[in-house]
Amino acid sequence: MLEFKPYSFAALKSVLPYIKNSNSLCSEISAGSLYMWNGGYDVRFAVWNDTFIMSENIGEQPAFTWPIGKDISGMIDELIEYVSANNIALRFCEIDDKTLDIIKNDKRLKPATFAYEERWSDYIYSFSEALTFKGNKYKGQRNHINKYKRLYGDPVIRFVNDGDVKDIELFFSEYEKEHPGANSLEIAELEQTKKLLGVSDELGLYAACLKNNGKIAAVSIGEVVADTLLIHVEKALRRYEGIYPTMYTGFVNLIAGHIGRPLALINREDDSGDEGLRISKMQYHPAGRVNKHLVHIDSPAARISAIPVLKGEGITLTPFYPGDKKAYLKLNTDIENNRFWGYDYRDDQEIFGTIDENTFYDGALTDMKAGDSLNFAVRLSEEDEMIGEVILWNFTPCSAELGCRLMPKYQGRGYGKAAFKTAARFAKTELKVKVRAKCFVENTASYKMIISSGFKQTERDEKFFYFNLTE
Repeated sequence: MLEFKPYSFAALKSVLPYIKNSNSLCSEISAGSLYMWNGGYDVRFAVWNDTFIMSENIGEQPAFTWPIGKDISGMIDELIEYVSANNIALRFCEIDDKTLDIIKNDKRLKPATFAYEERWSDYIYSFSEALTFKGNKYKGQRNHINKYKRLYGDPVIRFVNDGDVKDIELFFSEYEKEHPGANSLEIAELEQTKKLLGVSDELGLYAACLKNNGKIAAVSIGEVVADTLLIHVEKALRRYEGIYPTMYTGFVNLIAGHIGRPLALINREDDSGDEGLRISKMQYHPAGRVNKHLVHIDSPAARISAIPVLKGEGITLTPFYPGDKKAYLKLNTDIENNRFWGYDYRDDQEIFGTIDENTFYDGALTDMKAGDSLNFAVRLSEEDEMIGEVILWNFTPCSAELGCRLMPKYQGRGYGKAAFKTAARFAKTELKVKVRAKCFVENTASYKMIISSGFKQTERDEKFFYFNLTE
């Protein structure tokens, strides 16, 4: 049976030959991305019969990348056996459109439900066009580069060497001064960039800098995966006009000269939902986007064609409606109310940029489309406003976890119990699954509500009580 080993730097280096030959265009299937963003996702690697696969936690369960190596079909058989033996869902992550078609046509992987969020779709560019910026569509880039040359002279772009350490430290210090309002994700990304520079040679990455008047004014880090240049880092001091397009094309030419040929594509990663970054990436005329699907195989959510309307004692459960966006935003950003939900939106590094009424609503719709959850709006009647949410999630092929949260002013009136019982009954009778639940040890109100809804405590640990539906 497959054995997944925890991420370590040594483990990452051991699987580099597989990663460098990946046919996936997804930026996450790369040494640089894995080094920078493995924390918090319980990344694990497995190699079987000269074939590599990776798992990472999405939500509270693992999802698997598509295999790389000589026996992909055999690895899928091994993976099916592995998830069955461990009673976990079979989910795939970082699945591009081409691989999604393979999954759809594999009889072992049915039914497949899937979805992606556009903010995480990578931008793909023509390598040859980036070498020269020829043509009318790149007039703006050429003008910026020419302005840079007029103001500062011809750029000196070369690979970083050991003698650049102090100059790079000064560059990052200046960069931070230019970005005083950086959010948590930007701060984390900058810190990981500094660490990545220190191991770029060991991981087969290319780190380059642009020098202006003897000082480093821009840094790029990338790697070659198959026939694509994947650029992980593009940072420059904004006070130098035209520096970003100058560094971009300079880095591409540097790579082409080093390996002795042009590549086919460039992947400049996603925009994380940041409008300014999206505009910037679009200005370079992408050849396309890489949509990264989350795929769930045989999800219990796929056993129904649509989320129904369910009636309970004094409450009604319905699908989400567009008019719920404002209420759902309020539900997700109430810090105190979400304390026992185990969520604080301020610590959510999946949220980048401005939070608005679509932020959480769109995320819930994506999870449902992927078969990862069934979310019900709790209402007093079918026409009333949303007063809370009931969710079925953490699916296995034969079980689901149930959770419920209400707006504070509707708590303590029996609505939570009614919603919980109604959703539990639906999951048992319609989805044909065993229903699980949990609550924080200190959450006495939830404990009483879950027990009174027909659940029995099965175990506990330092953090949670765990329950199963008995009725």
